[in-house]
Amino acid sequence: VRMIGAAEYRRHAQDALARGNIDLAVAYLENALRQDPADRESYYAIGRFLRMNGKAGPAAHWYRECLRQFPDDAVATMGLAALGEIPPPLRLPDDVVRYVFDGNARVYDENMAALAYAIPPVLTRMLGQEKGEPSASLDVLDLGCGSGLCGPLLRPFARRLVGVDLAPGMLALAAQRGAYDTLHEGEILSALTSGTLGMFDAVVAGNVVIYFGDLAPLAAAVAGVLRPAGTFLFDVERGSLADVAGFHTGGRYTHSQALVKRAFGVPAYERLIVEEAVMREEGGVPVPALCCAAIRSAL
Repeated sequence: VRMIGAAEYRRHAQDALARGNIDLAVAYLENALRQDPADRESYYAIGRFLRMNGKAGPAAHWYRECLRQFPDDAVATMGLAALGEIPPPLRLPDDVVRYVFDGNARVYDENMAALAYAIPPVLTRMLGQEKGEPSASLDVLDLGCGSGLCGPLLRPFARRLVGVDLAPGMLALAAQRGAYDTLHEGEILSALTSGTLGMFDAVVAGNVVIYFGDLAPLAAAVAGVLRPAGTFLFDVERGSLADVAGFHTGGRYTHSQALVKRAFGVPAYERLIVEEAVMREEGGVPVPALCCAAIRSAL
């Protein structure tokens, strides 16, 4: 009799999930964990399947089981935070960013297209409104560039186009697009404060700020690489809380317009432009966003 390994059970679970059979998918993953109680990927998968299908209690149970095996596991910890079981951190931990984006690099562009991801053209239009028609005259930083979806849209504006991302698998995809002069692997705040990137006329962060709860450190770090009157263009998932960022089961932070204004209502910035937009669709439902342009003070 051939033994089925944990990886094969996970493949069967993905197939079951694709057919809409969440219960069968979970059963396959439970079998995987019975066979190998130290199989992190099965804990992650069963928690994610249950969490994204509204089964909060069972999802929390499996995240806690993962933490019994691996007490410092960042992915399981963030799973509990997404369920509201524990407070979220100030931003998504580096280990979680690498896991999510490297793990999905192969299908990232396909997934974003299926979600009708609509932010890059909006931010590019706002850049043109602030800086004029594309003339290959700007130094532009694509912050959290991912697979490089913004790169071809930014290239006509750029004399120099630099990309930064934490996930090496995503940077490999960005390199294939051929739009960037330079790509750097690193965490965003560390890269911004390293003094190695240079100065920029525009910084663009599409689908990035949704992984930051506290916007103030990011606002300050970006100001440090923007030339006077430079522009920081970014999007947030629109939230309703006036005083704190939200954090939902999808593992993303939400921000109200009041929170964005507070973070960028500091002397380093002289002006903030905010537009309402649709970020993407989830389950056929539009996800509301705020697309923002924060203008660096001229002096």
